[in-house]
Amino acid sequence: MTELTRRQVVGLGAAAAASLASGWRPLAAASERLAPTRQPQRVLVIGAGLAGLAAAWELVEAGHEVTVLEARSRPGGRIRTLRSAFADGLHAEAGGMAFSTHDANAGRYIDALGLVRGEFGEAGLRDLYHLGDRRFSKGPGERINWPYGLTPEENQLGPRGLVNQYILDGLTPEAAVPEAWQQAQLSVLDSVTLADFMRARGASEGAVRLLSNTMWFGAAIEVASMMSIAMADFPSQIVGAAGFVLQGGNEQLPRGMAARLSRNIRYGIEVGAIQEGHEQVRVHGRQAGEERAFTADRLICTIPASVLRDIDIAPALPAEQARAISELNYLGVARTFLQVRRAFWFDEGVSGRAHTDLPIGQIERHPLSDPGAPDARSILESHVRGPHAYELGETPQADVLEATLVDMERVHPQIRHEYEGGITKSWTSDPYVRSGFSMATPGQVTGFLETLKKPRGRIHFAGEHTSIMRATMEGALRSGVRAASEVHGAST
Repeated sequence: MTELTRRQVVGLGAAAAASLASGWRPLAAASERLAPTRQPQRVLVIGAGLAGLAAAWELVEAGHEVTVLEARSRPGGRIRTLRSAFADGLHAEAGGMAFSTHDANAGRYIDALGLVRGEFGEAGLRDLYHLGDRRFSKGPGERINWPYGLTPEENQLGPRGLVNQYILDGLTPEAAVPEAWQQAQLSVLDSVTLADFMRARGASEGAVRLLSNTMWFGAAIEVASMMSIAMADFPSQIVGAAGFVLQGGNEQLPRGMAARLSRNIRYGIEVGAIQEGHEQVRVHGRQAGEERAFTADRLICTIPASVLRDIDIAPALPAEQARAISELNYLGVARTFLQVRRAFWFDEGVSGRAHTDLPIGQIERHPLSDPGAPDARSILESHVRGPHAYELGETPQADVLEATLVDMERVHPQIRHEYEGGITKSWTSDPYVRSGFSMATPGQVTGFLETLKKPRGRIHFAGEHTSIMRATMEGALRSGVRAASEVHGAST
């Protein structure tokens, strides 16, 4: 693994400027349908998350015989919109939160299903923070004294300016092109964490800490591969694409896809073993306590690596593939949702959402596409990523809700008076995830990615962990389309 020097980091910034000056602009990769097959195959797909649904969609459209095996009684995997726990038709996203206009695959499926895109609801209120044991708000254009001992220049830039100076200005436009990840100027980024990349570009320790507590990628800033962050979290910023949600909830996408594939999906099947033979592949599972077995010509496995580690695969996978599955780093996620009788933060003129360095992590307001109103019910979420999420996953829900309220009162002092009830979603304690999403550490992208997505005989692999766009809905969809193409092009 190559060490990324300060000179190389500065050179990347120069390359980025040169590429932009030349008028070069990356474009989203085309998302093309498969041609009708002349050799229909029987295909098993394990998992009805976005990766599995995309794979099944493409193969069914091309004329293959597909059966999707899903352990849950619902589709969507880590895309989950919560509804029944809330009043007044409210909903909250407990899983994937945002799409991008740069997402070619998501765009195609959304359009095919006639789903409606929605902007993030903004009420024009002051940004709210609780950092460095201090609660404060900020309006547009205001200058404040940020915590953590920033330099004068960094203090003037603020969080978004720090992202531009210490991250985006150091990336070439190719970082927005998934197929370019093996180019030398990008693969070298896999040798450092995001924090060390920032330090090499001159960031102070205070600047690193500020971004760790105010940005969506912050929880992994000291452990994640800069390359993984660059190609999953920043493409939209590089190309100037806009984020959006689906009106009525993001779960509409997997549910819509699953409705099209209803006769192809078997729910309640917990897979325990996979056996590959010379002419077919066999899956052993359980449904309602009884053994079930399924055979096919080929298999697409979309089980997260965090769970796949405990699935018996025979013959055993190659040592390097087994190692990648066993060692790939994951980031824990725990989410707690509090329903409040009214959006009391309007009284103060501050946002319901907030950035904090408290144990509750970042505070989000739901529904995402609704700006809310002073006298309307709303939902506030504590979104925790990292080691603390695993602790929350082992804690009774009542205790998590009370601890969340205690810390939330430091940010929103009125919340206990308006609180009506809540619910938690721990992805770390979910038996079909056991974590949150993949978050490669330095060396794991160049060392593991090709291996993770490489077919072994009749077994193919998909899922966000097999995509350079890890932890994104587009990455999961891309992986499913890629695996479907592999199967489509393979002989029986």
